[in-house]
Amino acid sequence: MLDMGCGTGGSTYFLAANQELELIVGVDVVKSMIEVAKGKSLGSGLKNRMEFIVSDARQLPFRASVFEALISRGDVFPWLIPQDEALVEFCRVMKAGAVMAMEMDNGALLEPGTAKHYFEKGRHGEVIYVESRIDADRNSSNTYYVLEEQSSIASKVSDNKEFEGAGWFSGDNYPLREIEGESREVREGLATHWYTANELREVLEAYGFKDVEIRGDGLLMKMLLEGDEELVGFMKKHSTFFLEIERKLTLLVNPEKAPTLICKAIKQ
Repeated sequence: MLDMGCGTGGSTYFLAANQELELIVGVDVVKSMIEVAKGKSLGSGLKNRMEFIVSDARQLPFRASVFEALISRGDVFPWLIPQDEALVEFCRVMKAGAVMAMEMDNGALLEPGTAKHYFEKGRHGEVIYVESRIDADRNSSNTYYVLEEQSSIASKVSDNKEFEGAGWFSGDNYPLREIEGESREVREGLATHWYTANELREVLEAYGFKDVEIRGDGLLMKMLLEGDEELVGFMKKHSTFFLEIERKLTLLVNPEKAPTLICKAIKQ
């Protein structure tokens, strides 16, 4: 199995521990994340069932037709611009009849012409303000403002409980001019493209996949992220119960209305 965009290996470890897999290979373009994933494997008892490789998903270092399954979680596919190159590579390394499963945010919920602002925690603990802009074709481009460590805004955000716990915090209440005044660096990020359920089905069928099934997901996760502390605590305490409810909800939810899309497809 191939875990595309594995990050620090969370999904890779879960599958290695809970599924009867001979080998699962985690791939990510970010070297520091792969190093963390490799470090976790030491002493885990699962090291012989996992490999982690630094690679671009659009230029995979594998022979053709070697993987029986491919998974991708956490919005990886929208970042693989141009996405046709990624799909060609996915098909190349998958065996005929292999299963692909991908998860990503639902492009149908994006509002073209709008901008989203939020703070995120950088790899070295720095506070980064992100401005994400969406065009009419649901292409997104991000600008990253790295705040001065001792700036007043960075101090306020760092002390926020939500930011401390999740590494993310809404930035809507901070005017851009104030952010610019307290930034030490500005970076332009990579572009992304976000799909609706119907668009995703069409593009996968065009690039050699069949039996494409797309479900909506994330309703309970949305409650978790937007709920008060009492609700969040209860859901975390009974996570297995709520995950089972979420699994059943995917059969009922209209994918065009759901926060997250889960896609399953078979390579022809």
